Amino acid sequence: MSRWTLMLSNSDLKYVPLKVIKGRAVADFLAGNPIEETEVIHTWSFPDENVVQVENDIWDFYFDGASNYMGCGVGILLISPKGEHVPVSIKLDFNVTNNTTEYEACLHGLRSAPHFGVKKFLVHGDSSLVISQVGGSWKIRSQSLAPYQTRIEELEKTIEDIRYVHLPREENQFAYALSELAALINIPDHIDSMLIYVERRSSPLYVNVSMIPRKVKPKPGTQPF
Repeated sequence: MSRWTLMLSNSDLKYVPLKVIKGRAVADFLAGNPIEETEVIHTWSFPDENVVQVENDIWDFYFDGASNYMGCGVGILLISPKGEHVPVSIKLDFNVTNNTTEYEACLHGLRSAPHFGVKKFLVHGDSSLVISQVGGSWKIRSQSLAPYQTRIEELEKTIEDIRYVHLPREENQFAYALSELAALINIPDHIDSMLIYVERRSSPLYVNVSMIPRKVKPKPGTQPF
């Protein structure tokens, strides 16, 4: 076809492919050979038009461990499908290593799944070692960490779907802050837990103080309002 087109270019003749006739031949063939028991499909009908939205039932779980001169602690942040945050800080009063604190944090979060009715978990951690081991990519060679893996595997059986995601430390700041808080704080021996209240303010305190009306003493001979 290319050679013919090149030869015809030397004269006044021009080759035009008959695409219309090819398309018409296909249409005539389909019309002459109909398929029996066919169902007409309307392009404007949607099979899931009654479904308003699909419910998301995946919980996000962030964990981190910390150890410093004041002690060791773990931080846990659970986020429900509705966006509700559940932060937890736990002080560890026993000898642990850096990897052990990470496993303690991961294990504490997984143990909370039955309490909140979690069926699907998306676990986030900044420890590549722990995420790779609990996710099955790496094998655990340390005898001190093997019991954690055994317990985690038992808890995984109670969850329908669980996935592990490694993320950088800067993306795990909330859990990191909770773990550092637990490590730095001192809890008296006669109590098991301490309640910490975090308040959010949108303006300096002096602004609200200046708006409080002062009590003015009435002058003699006048009636107070």
